[in-house]
Amino acid sequence: MNLVLREIVAKASIEAKQESDCQAFILRSSQSEHTGYKRFLLEELIVEDKMSSESSFYRPRSALARALCEKQNNDRYLQELDQNEWYRVNRDRLSPELQQKFVQLHPDEETKQFLSASIEKSSWVWTQIWYLLAKAVLKRFWSITDINGWLGRGSMFVLSEAQARNLLKWTRKQAGRLVDLGAGDGEVSRRFAHIYSDKYATEISWSMRKTLAKKGYTLLDVDEWWRDQQFDCVCTMNLLDRCSKPKTMLKQARAAIAPGGVLLVALVLPYKPYVEATSDHKPEERLPIYDCCEFEDQVTAFVSFMEKEAGYELVSWTRTPYLCEGDFAQAYYWLDDSVYVFKPKAIPSE
Repeated sequence: MNLVLREIVAKASIEAKQESDCQAFILRSSQSEHTGYKRFLLEELIVEDKMSSESSFYRPRSALARALCEKQNNDRYLQELDQNEWYRVNRDRLSPELQQKFVQLHPDEETKQFLSASIEKSSWVWTQIWYLLAKAVLKRFWSITDINGWLGRGSMFVLSEAQARNLLKWTRKQAGRLVDLGAGDGEVSRRFAHIYSDKYATEISWSMRKTLAKKGYTLLDVDEWWRDQQFDCVCTMNLLDRCSKPKTMLKQARAAIAPGGVLLVALVLPYKPYVEATSDHKPEERLPIYDCCEFEDQVTAFVSFMEKEAGYELVSWTRTPYLCEGDFAQAYYWLDDSVYVFKPKAIPSE
């Protein structure tokens, strides 16, 4: 049985390695350069025969055993990690305005619950093997987003309800209608969407749209959602670096924000746009953020663009991890996320 299992898993992993850019352990955020910690893909773990120096005297012969051993090392690293580092910024690199409007967050109870659930799920060996095999077959026909939606895996976490309320408390209105653009499976906004009485969403993935409908979201057309509509909160949670026309989307959002309403933006930094739907995976419009800067410098560049070109005024902002439930290789993954609350302002040319 062990031999058969090893051959099946190894074959699936080799097929999975043929993906051109190793997408997929994080929806819409697949590039590993985003984080300082080296994140291992499951496909690579199963075919590699590499052990850490501490355990070099023992080399498991089973591919499954090697993967489990590597996962144990990765999980040990996560246990020793100072999670507060996810939320810290270097204030010396920030302007007085950005320092004043920065909201310091911490890993709260809801965040810890998500991490605990991810740790537990990553230990379901047969479930993780099923995910691997299903992905190896379905990737020939579906996008990574559709596969994750159908499998019900890869859920994300950005803000807890308490953290969202902390960011939004500076706004005048926390009621009415919320729309989550590119909502995925709805897990990111679900945690705070009930602050508002009605919740809407847009999403291009057919499998994710089905999931959103089951979770009570009213689905809107991807291209026409903003016409003749008014929302009290427009959410673009880690979408601006994953859509082809982010500047156009920000303009549409501005037109759809009701008086007293806000734009809630999450943006992974460093900024590395990647569009799943285009052949070259490049956006038609690029935000003026350069990848040679520190986190705080890129925040400054993005806020400057939003205030000087896009027609928004910063209300509050923070740094937080963009968390994703893990797999056979590691219990969970993260990227450095910046989250902002903006309100529209009048543009003289209008």
